[in-house]
Amino acid sequence: MMIDIDPYQIKQMDSRLLEWLSHKQNSNQLGTVHSVFDKVVNFISHDGVTLFSLAKNWVIQSPGMMKTCEDEGFSQMLSVLKPGMPINLVGNCCLEINDWQWDFSNAVVWERDIASLSQTKPDITASTLMLLNNFIEKYGAREGIFPAWKSFSDVSWEVPETTRKNIYFSPFLAGLEQLVKDIEGKKLENFMDRFVGLGIGLTPSGDDFLTGLLATWQYFAFPLYKDFEPNQADLKGRTTDVSYFMLKHCLEGQVNEALLALLENLDGDPTPQLRQLLAIGSTSGTDMLVGVSFAYQQLINDKEEKQWRLK
Repeated sequence: MMIDIDPYQIKQMDSRLLEWLSHKQNSNQLGTVHSVFDKVVNFISHDGVTLFSLAKNWVIQSPGMMKTCEDEGFSQMLSVLKPGMPINLVGNCCLEINDWQWDFSNAVVWERDIASLSQTKPDITASTLMLLNNFIEKYGAREGIFPAWKSFSDVSWEVPETTRKNIYFSPFLAGLEQLVKDIEGKKLENFMDRFVGLGIGLTPSGDDFLTGLLATWQYFAFPLYKDFEPNQADLKGRTTDVSYFMLKHCLEGQVNEALLALLENLDGDPTPQLRQLLAIGSTSGTDMLVGVSFAYQQLINDKEEKQWRLK
C-alpha cells in the first residue's frame, strides 16, 4: 500500500476525457481496471460506455488517454494492478487506483481530431499513393492484412503457400474485392461487417484497417462516405472492447496522433509520420497504413471519374 507519497503527475490528457471527468465530481467511483500492459493500463466505466487509459509518455496519444512521465511509479503500480480493481476520483483533479494517486490538475490538454486538421486539403495525386505503397511494401509487417492487400493490388504476386493457408487471408481478400464492388455500386451500408473483429490481438487487423480507411475518407470528404451512417451498436460484441472503442472514436472523428499527423502531412514528405504510425503494435500500424492506402486509391478513382465526365 502506498503511504504518505505525493500524487504522481499526469502530463497530458485528452480533452474529452477531462470533460467526462468534470461531470463526475459528485461520484467518486468511476469504474474498474479493464486490462493491464507494460506501458498502458485501460479502465472501463461502470456503465461500460467509456473506456479510458493511462500510459507512459512515449506512447502515441490516442482518444481517451492520459499520459505520465513518472515511469518508475507507473511500473510499480502496474506490478500490482489486476482487472476489476476500482478507479476513483478524489476531489476534482486526482485519480486513485489501488491507493496510487495521479494528479491531472496541471496536465496539458490534447484536443486533436480530424475536424481540427487543415481545411485546405492537399491535392489527390498518384505520386502520394505510390509513396504510401512503396513504404508499406518496404517496411510493413507481413502479417495482418498485408498479404491480402498485396495479392489484391498486385495480381502478378505469387502468394506463398503458407499465406494461402492462413485462415484470415481469404476473408481479407474477399472483403477488399467486395468493398471495391460496393464502392462501384455506391453502396456502403454493410462494408464494415466484413472486417470488424477479423484477425487476432488487442485490435484485430480488420479494425485497424477500417480505422485508417475511415479516417482518410473523413479527412478528404470522400463523397460516398458522406451518406454513410453505421450503427455503432452493431459493432459492440463483435470485436474486443479496446477495438470497439477505437472504431467508435474513429466514426466520431477521433483517432490517434500518429494517424492525424500523417493525414496532415501527406502532401509533403510524410516519412517521419509514416514511421511513427508503423511503430504502433506488431501489425496495427501496417494495417492502418493499408487502410489509408486503400482509401486514397478510391479517392483517386473518384477524382478520375469526375474528370472523365467533364470531357
